[in-house]
Amino acid sequence: MKQWVTEIMALDPTAPERGLVKYGGPEVPGNTQEEAEVYCQENGLGYCKVIGELICEFPESFAPFASILGNEN
Repeated sequence: MKQWVTEIMALDPTAPERGLVKYGGPEVPGNTQEEAEVYCQENGLGYCKVIGELICEFPESFAPFASILGNEN
């Protein structure tokens, strides 16, 4: 079964003056995006927005280079 990436909008607890900030949410299962959205609703994750299919993962050691890796220009 495919895995789907979610995001969450929440206040930054360390800097509430920033207002709402996007955070990565949990990965959720589903054969389609619609199934993943239903999964969220039925499993207490209704605050999550499904944003796309997880197609690969990078090791945490690549984190400093994330902005470079995500740039297709």
